[in-house]
Amino acid sequence: MKTKDLLAMTGLAAIWGASFLFLRLATPALGPVSVAAGRVGLAALLLWPLVWRQGHGPAMRQRAWPLAVSALLACVLPFLAMSQAARTLPAGLMSILNAVTPMWGALVGWLWGGERLGRTRAIGLLVGLAGVALLSADASQLLPAQDWPQTLLACALMMLGTLLYATSVHYNQRHLRGLAPMAVSAGTMAWGAACLLGPALWLGPPDTLQEASRSAWLTRWAEVPALAWWSLAGLGALCTALAYVLFFRLIQRIGPSQALTVTFLIPVFGMLWGALLLGETITPTMLLATGVIAWGTWLSNRGPAVPPVRT
Repeated sequence: MKTKDLLAMTGLAAIWGASFLFLRLATPALGPVSVAAGRVGLAALLLWPLVWRQGHGPAMRQRAWPLAVSALLACVLPFLAMSQAARTLPAGLMSILNAVTPMWGALVGWLWGGERLGRTRAIGLLVGLAGVALLSADASQLLPAQDWPQTLLACALMMLGTLLYATSVHYNQRHLRGLAPMAVSAGTMAWGAACLLGPALWLGPPDTLQEASRSAWLTRWAEVPALAWWSLAGLGALCTALAYVLFFRLIQRIGPSQALTVTFLIPVFGMLWGALLLGETITPTMLLATGVIAWGTWLSNRGPAVPPVRT
């Protein structure tokens, strides 16, 4: 791998690692639905002029409904799940749990995509799941006993989000083959915004006041602190729109298999940003679980796979 590609991968990991920091800062003030809606809405606004100038509009219209399904799998449901998890879990912990995405990709590829699993890859899946269990148990110890159910639910939501990410990759291989990656990103973000903006505006930011003195809908929007808005802007512009562009350029230069190894670097930056900017604790168990999950993910993605089933 060339030096410039390694630097690009490190920069991409730093950006994606910051997404969990932004989630922790934006979600308490704006709520999970508003954060997910703002993230995809801003990304769509930034990506659409690029794909339109490149002439992808007609192809995107022909694949409108597959793009809608991809949006549910790749951004609407995962972003909602992860935004909700951010109300409980530290940024560093979320970044570690997010690293299991390639592991789920191997499992979904075996169950749905017709890929070979084999003994090594099966062991990798078990090792990765063991790392997740170890991390979830450690997270419970960091919070009061009464918060354990919420912690485990948040970990489950993170797992659901990563599973949906992996499923969307295989869905796109079947139903969006031939469509430019940038067009897929812009199309899914646009559909995601169409699904989420209405509910986000209707629900508004969460109201922490008591029932008898609840703030008016417009007042709640006005009371959202500037830090939350800046964090949402970072999520949409940096961690979604820019990150997708960088990732797809990296795929073109070094191939998808090597580009996906960026996942192993994300927890490093997720824990770093959380510790430096939010004062989060990095425990020895978290470091151990990071290594276990990375090892399991590496094992689960070893070996050749048969081509995806054509439909």
